[in-house]
Amino acid sequence: MSRAHALELVLDPEDDARVRSRWAVLEDAGIPSLGRHRGRTHRPHLTVASSPQPPGEELLTLAGELWSPLLPLRVEVTGLVLLGGRRLTIADLVALPLAARRAQAELVSRWPDADDRPWVPHVTLATRLTTQVAGEALAALSAEAAGPSSGAVGGAPLVLHGLRWWDPDAEAVSAVAGAAA
Repeated sequence: MSRAHALELVLDPEDDARVRSRWAVLEDAGIPSLGRHRGRTHRPHLTVASSPQPPGEELLTLAGELWSPLLPLRVEVTGLVLLGGRRLTIADLVALPLAARRAQAELVSRWPDADDRPWVPHVTLATRLTTQVAGEALAALSAEAAGPSSGAVGGAPLVLHGLRWWDPDAEAVSAVAGAAA
């Protein structure tokens, strides 16, 4: 199974650190999080579109034109979401304005072989969880959110400040719009 090329929205440095702190909460509870990923380009992000085919220059130009006027973009985290079937992903669910949803739909419609399932904007916290471990993750994140010195993201806005292209073949990222290093 090959990894897909992806257009990803990245967070401003403060919110990036806040998501990483949520990964650490899960790790401290003995739950494998995305904090274990050690790839040099790995960071918290929100996937806009993906395809096994690399985006051509025309698509990357379009992506820049669509997203540049929107960034930086302040979005609300509306709560936690469980995605998947037998193995679950736990993520912060993100509400995006209509202009961002239209930009995403436009990119998917023009990218050959793009994943055209309904878009559920989210920032992933942990993947491949059993239902039991997902329940433990929810409990850990709920306890963290209730704490007096919490760095919790749930319910707090996030600032998306760049769009990048993840190229799995080169294992590299390229800025497309905004501050996406």
